[in-house]
Amino acid sequence: MSDIDYFSIVESTHDIQNPSSPAKLREVAEHLEIGAGDQVLDVGSGRGWWAAELAAMGAEVVGLEINDEFVAAARKRADGAGLTDRVRHVAGPALDFEPGTYTVATCLGASFALGGYRAALEWMVATLVERGRIAIGDVHSVDGSSTEDLPSLIELVHIAEEFGVEVTGVVSASVDDWDRYESGHWKNVHSWVKRNPDHPDRHTVLADSRRFRNDYLTRERGSIGWSILVGELK
Repeated sequence: MSDIDYFSIVESTHDIQNPSSPAKLREVAEHLEIGAGDQVLDVGSGRGWWAAELAAMGAEVVGLEINDEFVAAARKRADGAGLTDRVRHVAGPALDFEPGTYTVATCLGASFALGGYRAALEWMVATLVERGRIAIGDVHSVDGSSTEDLPSLIELVHIAEEFGVEVTGVVSASVDDWDRYESGHWKNVHSWVKRNPDHPDRHTVLADSRRFRNDYLTRERGSIGWSILVGELK
């Protein structure tokens, strides 16, 4: 089973597809000062909660998402909220998209879609108008140590500064946020396995879920942070 299909299962009921909460994401929107007249590009828009939230604040939003099931859910959400005139969801790899120019660019937990954190910042900054605003969410160490795979939070800030971003805010995940996010994965797999007793990938999906659960509980919980940095081009 592909990673895309696996995440279609584990995040099938997630509105917030990161270790965060509606209140914290609305705080990010406040930092960004989202309002009427904003043109927003959201990379890795998932099931569309964030895009719909920004559109409800008056912005026009383009969401990029590679997972067709998530795109369908996002379009249904926008339609149900009466926001189809302000939200457009584009299916396919983000790097295949020809961006226009935007006042705001966001990428909450999907920097891999653009080649990683540094590459994502470079790509996003290039889409922004002068004094454009940006929000990018990614993992980092909790203890301040830094490795190639897991930088420190201050290193993420310094990389943003390299691309001309003045970081003006941070919104971070708590352990409770992480627990809620990860537990949702395990529950969704458990439900899917019960509904699909004869699926050829049933045992693989269950084994992967258990492995990810055990890794989280033994090595990652309380050690890996996730934060959204908010800033403006200098």
